[in-house]
Amino acid sequence: MPITKSAKKAVRQSATKKSRNDYFKAIYREARVSFEKAIKASDVDTAKKVFFNEKDKEWKTKKAWLQAIIDKLVKKNIIHLNTASRRKSKFSKMLKKLETSKK
Repeated sequence: MPITKSAKKAVRQSATKKSRNDYFKAIYREARVSFEKAIKASDVDTAKKVFFNEKDKEWKTKKAWLQAIIDKLVKKNIIHLNTASRRKSKFSKMLKKLETSKK
């Protein structure tokens, strides 16, 4: 239990930051899962829509775009820039592999 005023404020700040981080990580998780489902189902069009920020009426929120979400996580200091680059690279390789296998 915090006793000093500054310790109480630190607890409030960490709770706020955790809440914000959890929200953005949940959005990322939702987009990543939908992308991976499209990859497993060999659906190139849906995978492209999820990854490349293409507008579509079927998405509930505009935040369900994987590449833009990863960039947003970097901007908000939730993940490191190199981690984001590695993840985007991994997802683009998955998409490219699917595209070449479809041809």
